[in-house]
Amino acid sequence: MKIFKTILLLALVFCAGAVVGIVGTRMVVRRAMLGAFLHPERAQAVIERTLTRRLRLDNEQQVKLHQVLTDAHGQLQDLRKQYHPQLVMIFSNANDQINVMLTPEQQARFEKLKSENRPLLQAIQQAR
Repeated sequence: MKIFKTILLLALVFCAGAVVGIVGTRMVVRRAMLGAFLHPERAQAVIERTLTRRLRLDNEQQVKLHQVLTDAHGQLQDLRKQYHPQLVMIFSNANDQINVMLTPEQQARFEKLKSENRPLLQAIQQAR
């Protein structure tokens, strides 16, 4: 009986650790995504630091890398501005189609889910 209780306790501790790890990872990823959308310049700095360290870039290469990433960032911003209205329309249409197929109870849960993710959605819209 003691062995069974010990195994059960170890299994519960393992399961609790797995749940905490999954929830913690989800929170960290969500925060990182939100930060990247709200402050893309920080993402560029992280990329520059990582590439500089891992590739052992000299000063001249670092300057060139910075320029390449800055140019790419500008091009991505232009692209976001160009396609943002179409993206909003696509998401709006999808949202309407999903709402039509749901029961009233499911619609309430869907609205709650959207409100929980609203900060991320607003950050995506602001990133345009």
